[in-house]
Amino acid sequence: MGAKVNSARGLFKKLTSFKKVDSSGQTPEQKLLDYCHRVLGSVERLHIDFKEKNNRSHASLEDTDRNNLAKAISGFTNSSGGVLVWGIQDKTLSPKPITDIQLFVSSLLELAPQVTDPVVEDIDGDWIQSDASAGKDGFGLILIPESSLPPHRVLLNVRDIKNHYYFRTGGAFVVASHTQLEDMFGRRPKPKLGLHTKVIQYGSRFGGMSNVYVVLGIENKGRGTAKAPFLSIKVHDPYGINNYGLDGNYNFGLDIVRSSIGSQETKYGASADVVVHPGVVHEVAMVDVKAADINKSGGEVQDLVVDYKIAAEGTGLIEGRKVVRKRKLLDIAEQ
Repeated sequence: MGAKVNSARGLFKKLTSFKKVDSSGQTPEQKLLDYCHRVLGSVERLHIDFKEKNNRSHASLEDTDRNNLAKAISGFTNSSGGVLVWGIQDKTLSPKPITDIQLFVSSLLELAPQVTDPVVEDIDGDWIQSDASAGKDGFGLILIPESSLPPHRVLLNVRDIKNHYYFRTGGAFVVASHTQLEDMFGRRPKPKLGLHTKVIQYGSRFGGMSNVYVVLGIENKGRGTAKAPFLSIKVHDPYGINNYGLDGNYNFGLDIVRSSIGSQETKYGASADVVVHPGVVHEVAMVDVKAADINKSGGEVQDLVVDYKIAAEGTGLIEGRKVVRKRKLLDIAEQ
């Protein structure tokens, strides 16, 4: 199962990977419980918390469930992020699967933006099926990332938690002290980076369709400035990076970083003299979606899939996948 994962996003990725069928011979539930017992049960739970549903015979949220979610969102995001696992008993780590787990997770994600001020962005969720069900019962996984806009207070008026600021410490959610609040309010603003895509139409027309390009850039949605930005992208077939750059004169938004022979990633970077300011998109490269390729085979177009890694000075490595749907490519090409 591998070693302990030390970040909230990495832990969420690890836990959701147990849904995949592999050669271990274990079911998804067995892999989840085994990892919880062997790896997570013996460590300080700074990035993980286990919750039971008050009444697990139905998916509707009750006050206890809302209370647990609100405290976890405030506590994890005011600290270093974490994963809330639903359907496992905290002390014994015994399974307590929840009925209609997909609906339950969806309800949690729908409520999540309403429980704190300011709103916590990029909360994600997934679920793992229970062995003793026909596909409806299971365990919920809620990713709560560290915030770039702390602190977050609880808005939910349930069980005397409203207006409290929570903090994760020693495996528990506690009301933040005056000193902790001073630290959070005075924390240096952080950049919040992601991959930005923009579909554009340019050039000659082919069969009534224009050439289409997808501009890739680093977007900063945070309050802090990102210095020395880095971007690594892998564009899946049948598409590829436009070798002529952003302007057709071999100019890219960042310097190309050399990669080893056989690498499928294209890397770009810059020194600390280059920054991405808050609210700015720094365009880096373009993907060439030729009109001829779009038009052939009866217009059978594939989604554009881009795997990316983004970093900057003082930030951790951000990994993700961006998909531009084929319908959007066709809509632009046909204009």
